[in-house]
Amino acid sequence: MDGWFLAVVALTGAWTASFYGFLPLYLPELFPTRVRATGQGFAYNAGRFIAAGGALCTGLLINQVFSGRYDQAGAAISLVYVVGLAIVWFAPETHGRPLPE
Repeated sequence: MDGWFLAVVALTGAWTASFYGFLPLYLPELFPTRVRATGQGFAYNAGRFIAAGGALCTGLLINQVFSGRYDQAGAAISLVYVVGLAIVWFAPETHGRPLPE
């Protein structure tokens, strides 16, 4: 393996794991106390259901769309992070605001 591949894999791993530090800090500030655990649990785990759908569609994507090319199918699936980068700009700012009661 060359160094470029290892560097890209390390960067991708850091990027995809960054939400483990971000979501536990951000999500509780979005929900009132009475539904905070439910809202946080739903928001945190909704991505898992979307990821499961992506994993299930990968086989179809490889065979039907990319003619057996795993690399192109993997690149297409990874575009979900680009979608996340666009959506995050529409999230409400919670800095300096009290928690909702």
